[in-house]
Amino acid sequence: MRLPTGKLPAALLTRFLSSLPAAGDEIVVGPRPGEDAAVLDLGGPELLVAAADPITLASSGAADSLIAVNSNDIAVMGAEPRWLLTTVLLPEGVPETDALSLLDELAGACRRASICLIGGHTEITAGLGRPLLCATLLGTAPRQGLKLSRHMRPGDLLLQAGPVALEGSAVLAREHAQRLLEAGVSRAVIDAAARWLEDPGISILPCARLVRGIPGVRAMHDPTEGGIATALREFAEAGEADFRIDPGAIQVRPECRTICSALGLNPWGLLASGSLLIAAGPDAVESVEQMLAASGVQAAVIGEVVAPGAGNLEELPAFAADEITRVL
Repeated sequence: MRLPTGKLPAALLTRFLSSLPAAGDEIVVGPRPGEDAAVLDLGGPELLVAAADPITLASSGAADSLIAVNSNDIAVMGAEPRWLLTTVLLPEGVPETDALSLLDELAGACRRASICLIGGHTEITAGLGRPLLCATLLGTAPRQGLKLSRHMRPGDLLLQAGPVALEGSAVLAREHAQRLLEAGVSRAVIDAAARWLEDPGISILPCARLVRGIPGVRAMHDPTEGGIATALREFAEAGEADFRIDPGAIQVRPECRTICSALGLNPWGLLASGSLLIAAGPDAVESVEQMLAASGVQAAVIGEVVAPGAGNLEELPAFAADEITRVL
C-alpha cells in the first residue's frame, strides 16, 4: 500500500515505537503518539525539553514558520525554547542570492524569538522542488512546571485559544490565490487570510507563557498537521483519556470557512498551528479566559475531559492526511 502525503499513519508509528528498547530513567517523556516533545532529566535544576519538526508545505515565510512550530512544541510542555539546530536542504540550481536570503531569514527569525542557533547542516540536494527546513529545538522547564498530557483528569475542561486552521488558510491564500479567485473567493478574503502568518501568526508561545503558571492548568497541546480533529485525538490518546466535544464551540474564522468551501476542504482537518488546546480544572477556566483576553486572544471551552470510552471523539471527522495535501 502506498502511503498518503503527511504524517505517518498512527498505526504504523505505534508499531515502530513499540519495537524500541525500554527508555532509561532519565527519560521523563519519550517517543509516544500525541506528545509534542521529549523531556529529559539530566540531574540539573531544570528539565531539558526537545522537539523536532520540518517545514515542507510553505515556501513564503518558511524560516519564521520553522521557529514557530518548533517553539510551539516546546511551549506546550510548560518549557521555554532556547537552542536550535537546523538542517537546510536546498534544491539543485538554487541561486546563491536565494540561499543567502533564506539563511538570513533564519538568523532573523532566531533573533526575534530570542533563540540561539547552535549548529546544524546545510546542503544542495537532488530531487527537491523547494527548500526543505528541519529543526531540533531544545528548551528548559522547571521541575514543578512541566505540563503533560497524562496530568489531565476526568472533570477537567478543554479550552481552545485562538481559531483553528489559520496556518492552512494562509498557505492556501498565498500559494493558490488565482485558484481561489477562479472559485469565486473575493480578493479581500484571500488577502486577509494571507496575512495570518504574520498577524496573528502561528506561534502559541505567548499564550502558553501566560497560562502555564495558572494553578489548575494541567496540560496543553498544539494542533498542527491534520487539523483540530486530529489534534483532539492525539491529545486524548497521550493523556489516556477521552473528550466530550461540543462541535459548535470550535472557533473557525469566516474567511477560513469561505476558502475551505471553495476548495471542497474541511477546516477541521486543515493545518492548525496558531491554536492552543488547554486542559484545566474548572476553577482555573475563568483565569485562563481572562488572562488570554487581556492579551487579545479569545479562549472558549469546547469540551470536557472524560474517562476512556465515555467521549464522542469517534463522532468527529477523521483525516488520513491533512486537507491541504488535497490541493498542494
